[in-house]
Amino acid sequence: MKFIIIFLIVTLFFPHAFASEPILITKSDGMNNVEFDGKWTTKQEWKKSSWNEFSFGDKKIHLRSAHQGDFIYFLIDPVDDLTLDNGADKATICIDSKNNKSFTPDSDDFCFSIALGNNQGIVFQGGTDLKNKNYMKRILNVDNFTAVSKISDANDRYSSIPHPSFEFKIPLELIGRSDNYGFYFSVYDANENQFSSYPIEAERENLSNLPSPKLWGDLISPDKSLPELNLPILVFTSLIFTIILIQSKVRVGIFRE
Repeated sequence: MKFIIIFLIVTLFFPHAFASEPILITKSDGMNNVEFDGKWTTKQEWKKSSWNEFSFGDKKIHLRSAHQGDFIYFLIDPVDDLTLDNGADKATICIDSKNNKSFTPDSDDFCFSIALGNNQGIVFQGGTDLKNKNYMKRILNVDNFTAVSKISDANDRYSSIPHPSFEFKIPLELIGRSDNYGFYFSVYDANENQFSSYPIEAERENLSNLPSPKLWGDLISPDKSLPELNLPILVFTSLIFTIILIQSKVRVGIFRE
């Protein structure tokens, strides 16, 4: 009885106390070595990235993530899906740029989806009033967005048995830079008509349904390197500031003469 009372108090005043652990993303200098062909091309290509393993009953999904320059990268590797359903097995990643945990998707919420065997992903953005479309609309793919899915096998780091894998390269220009995004992903096994999702609490019922952003987890850059401007931008900004400062001093000098 005492435990039940404590549990109720914690869940009432600290609603995220039992939520899934956040995903920590790393800054990488090795993403240029990744061949975005939808599979593990070599066992080393995703080595310089964060790794998270998720268990769903007797199935495991491996997530690799990293950021470099103007992009954020993901590999989803459902190693126990051994039925290969081209065009039907799917992976979806959703990112809440502001992580404001809104009840329905708003304009800073984006979802990216790719089906097995495809080399062209699709992008959705929130902020619509279309309830039957999850309050999201499909938008044109932005430049340099990449999503590809193929069958990983012999070179896969976690299993050499053929299974689907999904690679994403998402421009930060679209989602913005932050050290704390709202984050959700799901993998659909068409043969079993079953979804596996992070967070586990954010269950997905069907392909036309997405859980509310208030249930999404967190994608965190612990060293806050993700929101920082890259070196060329810093140099350019410093140069502009210096020119303005010099011009201001010159004008002051002219007025004093």
